Amino acid sequence: MWKQMWVLRSAAAGRRRVKPGARFVAVVSWVLMSACGSNNSTPLTPSPGETLRYDGQWSGTTSQGKPITFTVSSDQKVTAITVEYNFGGCSGLHTFPGLNLEIAYPPFRTTPLTPGPGFGYGSGSPESPNYTQIAGWFTSSTVANGTVAFGGYPGCGNAVGIWTAGKR
Repeated sequence: MWKQMWVLRSAAAGRRRVKPGARFVAVVSWVLMSACGSNNSTPLTPSPGETLRYDGQWSGTTSQGKPITFTVSSDQKVTAITVEYNFGGCSGLHTFPGLNLEIAYPPFRTTPLTPGPGFGYGSGSPESPNYTQIAGWFTSSTVANGTVAFGGYPGCGNAVGIWTAGKR
């Protein structure tokens, strides 16, 4: 996702032409990620000798009041995400199984906008219909926050939101 976001930012700068919906999803997701940053100016860092573990089942709620869940494997990778949505007359549930998303700091890590390591996923090309983009970061070994963007939903438009989840 981080690389995908860079490509979208580059495209918006004129290097590659993209549909307005894709640009909308990228820009709004970036703004939401910035707005959800921690007030703490120091990123989450384990103590010497300590390794933060995120493996397990996570569940939470989006700003639409809908559930979001994801699974982190023992090798610290996000393997499945499920998010429910309801906006502009569209509603449903997206399940993304079989993922292998690394949990890491993005290459453009800046504080306080990046309060901890995270992950990102896009359901396909941002130019395609029914595109879903999910980004998340861990503020502790039991709390995660993030953004979700839905783009190009025919008849419903686009929607963005934030989410928070806890480890079960």
